[in-house]
Amino acid sequence: MKLIFGLFFALNVLGGCASGQKVDSLDKGQTGWLSYPSSVENLRLSGQLLLPTVGQPPYPAIILAHASGGLDSRVDRWAAFFRAQGIATLSIDYFGPRGITANSATQPIPTQDAYDALRLLGTHPQVRPERIAIIGFSRGGNLVLNASDMGPYEAGGQQFAGYIALYPSCGVANIRKGDGAPVLIMLGSRDDLVPVIQCETLVENARSKGRNAQLTIFEGGYHGWDGDFSGVWYHQALNTSYTLQADSRITKLSQLEAMRFLTPLFHP
Repeated sequence: MKLIFGLFFALNVLGGCASGQKVDSLDKGQTGWLSYPSSVENLRLSGQLLLPTVGQPPYPAIILAHASGGLDSRVDRWAAFFRAQGIATLSIDYFGPRGITANSATQPIPTQDAYDALRLLGTHPQVRPERIAIIGFSRGGNLVLNASDMGPYEAGGQQFAGYIALYPSCGVANIRKGDGAPVLIMLGSRDDLVPVIQCETLVENARSKGRNAQLTIFEGGYHGWDGDFSGVWYHQALNTSYTLQADSRITKLSQLEAMRFLTPLFHP
């Protein structure tokens, strides 16, 4: 197995270099790289909004929250997949505006960024504000789970239609009643960072509180099955190493599972 370290730094810097046009609202139909204000920090956040070329507006939409490696080709591929299904995509960069990289000693999970993105995206005339979901990968998955534990007041009355978390650290997450929108967690059975039992316990506890929480386990899957790398990654912020294993078969299965979850939410 090879040790992956510096590659993530390079990709994070490249992925987070775009700041975009400054906006406070998308009422003029702006797309592309956007720079918009944080509601809780003195900084401007960054994200890329792209509309699908299939279907008719107003579109459902999904916000994508990257993993510990920062914005990368994994996020781009997922976004392209969703747009091919007629779903608008907003890929947020929650590292770049804060000067964080894949190799930073600490990495934030700024939950409010999810609601700032939701609030902004809901102003776009070609997006249906009540049909916006969010998906996150690894650390971004924990951002998603944290957001699911909050309420619609965090976004001025708006709420997410659904939450998807891929291989999040379930042992440090909580899912309570929140806004009540459904939650889907996807995990590989061989993930050596996130034990399956932790996600099973998290989902069982959420269900006991009346939450629609779902867990899909992919047999043979490792952490980051939809990424580009296979090997052992040393995670500086966690001070631990774990296995990354790209798997195109599981990637396809996880995309199908995401659409199984989203379709009744977007087209009830």
